[in-house]
Amino acid sequence: MTTHDCHRRRLAAVCGAYCGVCEAYRDNSCCGCAYALGCTRRGECAVFTCCVADRGLEHCGECIDFPCQVFMSHASPQVVAKRYRALCRRVDVGTTAWLDEQERKA
Repeated sequence: MTTHDCHRRRLAAVCGAYCGVCEAYRDNSCCGCAYALGCTRRGECAVFTCCVADRGLEHCGECIDFPCQVFMSHASPQVVAKRYRALCRRVDVGTTAWLDEQERKA
């Protein structure tokens, strides 16, 4: 994997968010949870900890328990629904193709 690919994969958060459209990411006040190992501007991310640290997964969509209570309670119901759909798509096409789709949408 190239340096560009590693940087690009940081845009694919474990919870289904696409960091490339986030104002905090674009103005360099946030590097994305994947870069910061789950430490966000709001503190440690329970979703990241559960997914990556505890279960060793790339994203929540790979988890046998998806969607779990940790995932369901991490954001508003509307945001959770959007991220659920994003992770289902990411499982179907893979992270690289999902990132390609997100970049086209942005």
